[in-house]
Amino acid sequence: MADETHRAHTWLRNRHRKALLEVEDWLYANCSGVTLLQREDVSRIRVGMVGGWRLKLETAGAPRVIDIMVPASFPFQPARLRLVDLPEDEDWPHVEKDNVLCLVPETATFDPEDPAGGVIALLNMVVDLADLVANGGAEEEFKREVLSYWDNRVLGGPKSILSLIKPAPTSRLLTVWDGPLRQIIADNPDDLQIWLRNRCLGVRKLRMGVGALIWIGDPLTPGRFPKTAGDMFELAKSVGAEDVLVKAAASASGNLTVSLGMETDNGIAIAGLIVPRPRTVRGRDPIYDGFRIGTAPQWLVARRFFGSEVILRADLKRLDHSWIHGRDQDSRARDIRDKTVVVFGCGSLGAPVAIALAQAGVSKFIFVDPDVLNPSNLSRHPLGAQYLGKSKAESLAAKINQDLPHVLARPIASRMEDVLLSAKDLVNVDLIVSAVGDWGAEAMLDDWSKANGRPVPIVYGWTEAHACAGHAVAVMRGGRSFRDGFDATGLPHLRVAEFPYPTVRQEPACGAVYQPYGPIELQGSVSVIAELALDVMLQPPSQSVHRLWIGRERYLRQMGGRWSPAWAKLMGGHKEGGFLHDRPWASNLEGRSLAA
Repeated sequence: MADETHRAHTWLRNRHRKALLEVEDWLYANCSGVTLLQREDVSRIRVGMVGGWRLKLETAGAPRVIDIMVPASFPFQPARLRLVDLPEDEDWPHVEKDNVLCLVPETATFDPEDPAGGVIALLNMVVDLADLVANGGAEEEFKREVLSYWDNRVLGGPKSILSLIKPAPTSRLLTVWDGPLRQIIADNPDDLQIWLRNRCLGVRKLRMGVGALIWIGDPLTPGRFPKTAGDMFELAKSVGAEDVLVKAAASASGNLTVSLGMETDNGIAIAGLIVPRPRTVRGRDPIYDGFRIGTAPQWLVARRFFGSEVILRADLKRLDHSWIHGRDQDSRARDIRDKTVVVFGCGSLGAPVAIALAQAGVSKFIFVDPDVLNPSNLSRHPLGAQYLGKSKAESLAAKINQDLPHVLARPIASRMEDVLLSAKDLVNVDLIVSAVGDWGAEAMLDDWSKANGRPVPIVYGWTEAHACAGHAVAVMRGGRSFRDGFDATGLPHLRVAEFPYPTVRQEPACGAVYQPYGPIELQGSVSVIAELALDVMLQPPSQSVHRLWIGRERYLRQMGGRWSPAWAKLMGGHKEGGFLHDRPWASNLEGRSLAA
């Protein structure tokens, strides 16, 4: 094994050297002023670079000095080009802090069999970029990637900002929590309190201040970036939002946090900055000089606050619902944001389904499960060993609240039957997901729903033996009931697989039974249940629906099973498995086969 590893390493090293020689031969034959760059020349500019070349490139306006820097993984990873002689009075788009050019996306690929061709393509991009700058066409490029230039051009401050604010195009006051390393901004104190309480596991005492969002609309170019507090006020004034800054300054006890909203071709951009409060001079507060604290007119406070102080850029990361769930592009996340989902059963099916729905955008949950997490659950449950011996419902709620702090998850460590008897926790919910795997409890849920006029859709989910198939049933107001698909003792009318031996195993303890399957086989069942739950919230079907995930026949055979006669007849020649199938719930099994 060691010899094989050594041979592979030698081959890669030789491939790297060969690629360098191919590029070098082309450069010396076609470019002027080519000199070799050593590892120490390029590694101080960009970590991971091991060598390269410097050359003069003829571009529009004037020749440019370009560094071609290559990583150790070249030619499998592309070279990076650096603009050495960028004039201070000239703005080029796609230039990073170290003057390295961002010419292609991180996902761009080049043919490793033609390393010189890849470098030639990058040099041609530099020529095209120079033409764009010379012809005055760079403005739109700056606007499309405004956050990159904001981060590169504005002096950075000591703290970052996490933003929970909705990307709504209105200038407004914000709520700010100022921590030791970062600030968190939100549209209101409640949103901020919920996020911090969930993320910090119960923090209570919070000191909050006031900030401002100024919605600019059209993205700024580097030449229009504010540099001083006075510039910031004039920018707000240009979009009719100076009153927001006036009110914010009047309420600020220290520095003022401001965010700038812009609408680019690539989506919403929000930049962060700090306006420093003017410094006290010889014990006198320049804001309230001549007035008692809080008595100066707001317009005067603003005039004194927004002066010649240099603003500081703050690295702002969006954590709002729209950005986390789809980067502003997933309309489904917006549609399910305010939905409330009850999950009965927080085991190996219910827990990952709940996590998937939370990650999809659902923001309110109620988790119901009476059990605690045991060591035997760990291999196929998303909760880890830190939750051993703790309530599954409470632990799942804590995990989701901490992982996605904008989500509200409430646990109930009780049986489904107890919740149904009181029903107080099922008021104003939008969906119920049942993954308890208990016929008696789910029959009771079905009767409760029927007696109440089916007030809310219910998605039932379960897996067959060895997780060879998974079932999801959505029971709708106008469709068949859950019990219509079972006999009186809870045996389903349609089973996908059957086994010539008992599939339920028992631990060496009274009543401790389980189904032997692993986490990989379970994924199909989790996905089909979560997908049907999402479909019901987004486009509710008029009738009850049965969606099945059918595992691979190969795995079924390995487990000693076979397709049931009813399923074999239904699917006809479609026997290899590995697919989804939708059908009306509790429909006649004598219908057409899948192969028809």
